[in-house]
Order: sequence, then structure tokens, then C-alpha cells
Amino acid sequence: MRKQKFYSVVAMLIATVLWGFAFSAQACGMRHVGAMLFVALRSIVGVAALCVTVMCFDLVCYKRLTFWGNIQSVQEKKFLLAGGVFCGVIICGASFFQQLGLRYVSAGKTGFLTALYIIMVPLLGIFFKRKTPVFMWAAVLAAMLGTYLLCGGTGVIGKGEIFVIICALLFALHIMVIDHYAPHCDCVRLSCVQFATATVVAAMVSLILREPWQWQEITRSLAYWVYCGIGSSAIAFTLQMVSQKYLHPVAAALLMSLESVFGVLGGWLFLQEVLSLRELIGCGVILAAVIIAQMPGGKKQKIPR
Repeated sequence: MRKQKFYSVVAMLIATVLWGFAFSAQACGMRHVGAMLFVALRSIVGVAALCVTVMCFDLVCYKRLTFWGNIQSVQEKKFLLAGGVFCGVIICGASFFQQLGLRYVSAGKTGFLTALYIIMVPLLGIFFKRKTPVFMWAAVLAAMLGTYLLCGGTGVIGKGEIFVIICALLFALHIMVIDHYAPHCDCVRLSCVQFATATVVAAMVSLILREPWQWQEITRSLAYWVYCGIGSSAIAFTLQMVSQKYLHPVAAALLMSLESVFGVLGGWLFLQEVLSLRELIGCGVILAAVIIAQMPGGKKQKIPR
């Protein structure tokens, strides 16, 4: 179990790096296409990448191509589909509101408000009957302080801020739903269904909202939605699902809070943005919170059915 938890932490850290560096790609992509169209484009790339992964795995392990792999039970198939559809609708909504928020809110403020899922996850856990140890509550408060120092707080709450707060709530709900389904599903297939659902929902809403589908603008933003589709969606969210098989949801949320740290580091590396002393302290506090959350005693509890 210790090895599994260690690998889960490493996998989640890789996911946060991909999410952190994808943040600027999302902002750049919004210059060319609408919020829902961007979500649909990145999601369909994620589906394609995951389908290739599933096919390669099946050819190696089962010598035949089948979506279900070694899943035989009808009940297990329904559980996988239900989980994928539920996760897909939630992640589609979360991505949409985050994209909308980026139109009105600075990157730093968006990072802080999105990270509110750190505190929302243990609060939602009360309703999902998931107990959170005292030391994890301490880590949650420390992570919020660190994110505040890193991103500069909220300032005035306007329309954009409300969009991002809704995004944070949906991401918190997404973590709890994955905590329910992932331990009992093939995570790659679950993620594939998730992004297939997100693609369909995002494309339909984009058409309803009458977002322009201009081929020239879609091709201009190609690099952004392809990176987000492969790195942020297909790889990172699948790693999240695999990790949450062995991590407490609050510990997972705290690890995911490192996304804001890697986002700032990405700006320093690629955009020559300068890190202030306050931001460096914020990074250190978040890192300390993550370490506290991995202390012995935070074992993953069985999910009540």
C-alpha cells in the first residue's frame, strides 16, 4: 500500500505540472475561439489519445480490440458508463466556467479562486460521509494561505470571479465523484468516457450559444488545444483518476493545489515573469501543506455504499 500511495503522489504531481503549464495555453486559446468550442476541441483530442492508449493496451494484453477489455459484468459496464458520463458533464462545466473567468480575471486571481476547491473538498466530504483528519484540515488552511500569498488574493468579487468560484465548486465535486468511481473502474476507460461526454456536451452548448466556428481561428489555436487535449486532459486527468484510487480526496486536492505553483513557475521559465518574495513564500507554504497531508494517518478510507 505504501508503494501504491507513493506512486499515486508522483502521478498526481506530474498531473499538476501539466495543468500548471496548460493554464497559459488556455488563456492564449481564448483569443481565437469561444470557451465551449475550446473545451470541445481539447476534449476530442483527449478522447483520441485515450482511444489509442486503450487499443494498444488491448492488443498487448487481450490480443483483441474491445472497449470493455476484461470487463464482463453488465453491472460493471453500467457503473463505468455512469461514472464517465457524470465526470464528463462536471468537467465540461468546470472547464467552461474557468475559460469564461479568464476573459475577465487576471491569471493570478484565477489561480487563487480556482484553488478554493482545496477547502470545498473537505466541506463536500461531510455530505459524502468522508471524514477528514484534523491534520488535513490544518494542511488545507495552510494551502489556502500559501495560495493567497502566491496569487495575490481575490480583490473585488465581480462577474469573472463568480465564474471561477463556480469552476472551483465543480472541480471539488469532480474530485469527490472520482473518489467514488475510480477505485472500481478501469481509469483509462473511465477517462475516455469522461472526455467523450465532455466533447458532445461542449459542442452542443457551443452551437446553442452560437459561438463562431471559424476554421482559420481554430487552426491558429491548434497548438493550444492540442497541448491541453493531450497533456492536460488525456494524461493529467487520467493520472488524477489513477491516483485517487489510493489517496484521500483532501490529500488529492492539496496535491492538485500545486498547479498554481507550477503555473507561476511556468510564467517564470517561459514568459520571463519575475517571482517576488511573497510568491516564493507562498510556494513554500503550499509545499509544506502538501507534505503535511502525506503524513502517516491519512489512509484512504473505504467509500460507504
